[in-house]
Amino acid sequence: MTATTESPPTGTQPLTALTPIIPGRREQLQKVLAKLNERIAAGGPTPLDVIGTVHSARWVVLPGGDDSGALLFASNFDGPWDDYIQDFAAQSADSFDAIYSNCEGWPEHGARDIDAFKAYIRKHELRPDVYYRAYPQATVQQVKSALQLRAAMNGLLAALNE
Repeated sequence: MTATTESPPTGTQPLTALTPIIPGRREQLQKVLAKLNERIAAGGPTPLDVIGTVHSARWVVLPGGDDSGALLFASNFDGPWDDYIQDFAAQSADSFDAIYSNCEGWPEHGARDIDAFKAYIRKHELRPDVYYRAYPQATVQQVKSALQLRAAMNGLLAALNE
């Protein structure tokens, strides 16, 4: 038998996690998410921009009884899972702590305790039954570069047509 080494995944990867909200904390969590949404809507830089490998990320509060429920997180990212989680811990630990401190079982030292952070995510991660990607090998950086090239070409064409 030959030993095989699993190569790191390439292209876009999914992450979906479902975490229970601490009873009585749903409203507080929704306020934290509303502030994050305001920052994103205002166009200001966010830790997700700094990470540079996040295609999309979304949080959805799923209501339950007793002002609890669950928090659904779904994201698409480039590269290996470990790198993605480490980037989150390095670039947006404060944001994750503000969000997930309202969820059951959040590690005492939050996202800064990388091993506990990874274990928390793994515990709540949902594996996709189906995962479709229109451009499975296109990274965030490649998409941004292509959009910049398109804008430059459109500008050049417009100048030539004047």
